Amino acid sequence: MKKIISVLAVVLVLVASMVLGACQPDIADNTEYYDKITKTLKLTKSYEGKSFLTDGIGSATLDAHTDGDTTRFRLADGTTVVVRYYEINTPESTGDVQKWGLAASLFVKNKLTNAAEIVLEATAVPAVKESYGRWLGYVWYKETADSDFKLLNLELVENGFSANEGINTSAYPYYSYFKKANDFAQSIKLRLYSDLDDPLYSDDPIEMTIKDFWNNTDQYYNEETSAGSKVVFYAYLTDLTISSSSTHTFVATEYYPETGETYSINVYAAYNSSPASRMKIGHMYRIEGSVQQYGGQFQISGITYSSMYQLPGYTYVTQNDYYLTFDGSKSYISQFSATLYGDVTVTEVQPLEGNVLTFKGTAQQKNRDGYDEEVFTFTFTVTVPENYDGEIAVGDKLSLTGLQLVEDSGEITILNYSDIR
Repeated sequence: MKKIISVLAVVLVLVASMVLGACQPDIADNTEYYDKITKTLKLTKSYEGKSFLTDGIGSATLDAHTDGDTTRFRLADGTTVVVRYYEINTPESTGDVQKWGLAASLFVKNKLTNAAEIVLEATAVPAVKESYGRWLGYVWYKETADSDFKLLNLELVENGFSANEGINTSAYPYYSYFKKANDFAQSIKLRLYSDLDDPLYSDDPIEMTIKDFWNNTDQYYNEETSAGSKVVFYAYLTDLTISSSSTHTFVATEYYPETGETYSINVYAAYNSSPASRMKIGHMYRIEGSVQQYGGQFQISGITYSSMYQLPGYTYVTQNDYYLTFDGSKSYISQFSATLYGDVTVTEVQPLEGNVLTFKGTAQQKNRDGYDEEVFTFTFTVTVPENYDGEIAVGDKLSLTGLQLVEDSGEITILNYSDIR
């Protein structure tokens, strides 16, 4: 009798397992796309002849793609609006680069580029902005002229590109759909909820030089998928641009002394709240980040800067005071650290050796209040053109930039004679 009961117990366990297994969806492989839940939500509001900004809903066309949850649209009256998709938050793919960020961005780009019609629905009437100045809204689109509208915000959640960021209040009228979509993505371990690799993202950087990047760009950036490799290289920072929205973009440069060639690429350091925004012009860095295109220009983004730790995964200083600027007209900013000086006063000019000119000069270091009291003496070398006729003389005041190849040596190699003013 005991043996019969034991056998029945085993059979029941097996049957239960089979039944439960039949009820469980297959685990996603992150290559499929889903819209079963998205299709159940219909656009019921009238939008024809209405304005997104004033009426809270209206037609639009794609103006410029940004990332997985931000897009610039053009309204019927020609106004452009940057819309931050409401109720979602996809991984980063611009300033920072995160797993599934580029995939989410590409998903949105493909949907909107091929859309037959787009309608923007605001979260209030009239439309309102969030703290970064972007309009909050829902993005509806039609795949064909005869198909129903789909809510792209919801579709991103159903496909595991974002969690449901809404809560069950009247501020989120589509909450039940977003919750159902999020529960589905979690249940099959889709993308954000998966341990599988993102084919457009890698934690392992490829060693490169800037020169090699420009000679072999297609090895580091896939135009079709807008996906760039994670890379690591060594360069010094030569310039900084701070945008009206306080984003910081440095210029990183390589120098080849045997040929005198230089190669440069932009390094995006995000906002002034980012530690990377405090990197120093003139220092040599180990730079690790991801290749991106922004505004038609290549840049390195997603860098994690450390002023203390020289560890894999970080961007950090390898040599101080490598590239010095001597320019009395240039304003001091904290990113110049100890590499900005006033104009050079020439004190000695040596005879030409071939086409190489060596001269000495003095300069004072700039600071927030003006200049330090100490006067420094430097020795400058520069390759001059064949028609050089002694233009540089004792007593001249010169603006120039150059490399201090040996730290604190006081010996400056001027890269381009034409840059001397």
